[in-house]
Amino acid sequence: MKPSWSSCLPPALGGIVAARVPLCRPAIPRGRTSAGRGVPGCEERARGPARGRPLRVGCPPVSDARSFHALIRGERRGCVAGAARGLLSAASLPFRGAVALRAAAYSLGLLRARRAALPVVSVGNLTAGGTGKTPLVIALARRLRDRGERVAVLARGYGAERDGELNDELRLIAAAVPEVEIVAGRDRVAGAAAARARGATVALLDDGFQHRRLARDLDFVLVDATEPWGFPPRVLLPRGLLREPPAALRRASAVFLSRAELVGPSELRRLEEEVRATGYAGPLLRTRTRPTRVELLAGPAGAPSPGEEPELLAGQAVLAACGIGNPSAFAATLAQLGARISQLVALPDHHAYTAADVDGLERLARERAVGRVVVTAKDAVKLRPLLAQPSEVTWLALEVEVDVEPEETLNELLARLREEERGVA
Repeated sequence: MKPSWSSCLPPALGGIVAARVPLCRPAIPRGRTSAGRGVPGCEERARGPARGRPLRVGCPPVSDARSFHALIRGERRGCVAGAARGLLSAASLPFRGAVALRAAAYSLGLLRARRAALPVVSVGNLTAGGTGKTPLVIALARRLRDRGERVAVLARGYGAERDGELNDELRLIAAAVPEVEIVAGRDRVAGAAAARARGATVALLDDGFQHRRLARDLDFVLVDATEPWGFPPRVLLPRGLLREPPAALRRASAVFLSRAELVGPSELRRLEEEVRATGYAGPLLRTRTRPTRVELLAGPAGAPSPGEEPELLAGQAVLAACGIGNPSAFAATLAQLGARISQLVALPDHHAYTAADVDGLERLARERAVGRVVVTAKDAVKLRPLLAQPSEVTWLALEVEVDVEPEETLNELLARLREEERGVA
């Protein structure tokens, strides 16, 4: 086989690359994510199952995020990979400078945050990738709704086909909390004004920690307990995954350690110490992901429903597939339920599924002799229109919610929203 640049760099056009994961492992080590190696072009049938070899089950025109992660982790070897990491390190320096200048401009008043005519709660993070923001936004929206608020969610809508349309995460929020007003678009200040005009009494700013142009009354920041500072740790984009230095946590009203159920007590205590070491002195909360339901998306004709209890996955051989920011966390949740993961198919975040993807995943499930494909609720939003009824393979979506602890601290924070009269700048 001829050598390929793709052994060192992310492919421009990638198929779906599946990563092997430990079977029935209750947790994953911090900072480690398995990844297959990307190769250009598309193959008609999946190869494997040898460890580390790519499994091509479709030909979507997307970059392979897992391949890029393998590069910046240092898992890709060779002179070209080393040179690529060197270039990324060099690019991180001007990025760090730009972040510092922007932060200074807001601190000195050269840039001003615009205050909305309604309370704003921002939910964001420090790293690029999934930290569990969407389940927390859903939990907050429900909590505020139950307090009598008319809730709006303001979001950029990254991954949507056009500006102003709903992406997969926003569609998931809309389905989970139908009463919520969703306002998608680049201009979150205008979005807040539009939400207020439609009757909203409070706005949740999704992925808003770095969007400082819109002032907020509460600034919630999630730190993923399984991958708190990105990789390599504490390195800014593009060499690492940090959007800002950890010291930026000092701006937060509250820090949430997400996916706390996937790490041990000693690791959580160490992470709390690391957060405090950044200079952050506010409340520290934890979120724990709780599987609530398994939804049958498609299945063989006449086959009985497998049931909705997540515990029914225990002992079942499944093919896990997801297009989210942290696929290892999804695999760990399935493993905690006792599912036997034959293969984890990790697609880029916000992946736009096609009929070819569905065909390829079903073919891969048959070749691995598993009858069930399990996806996240976020993936299910895009897969439902593509799934045939009936289907040779049983397609299941795992729905989750988050529990916040201590709950009384969260209630005290939300109570601040009505303590002061609002002014508009």
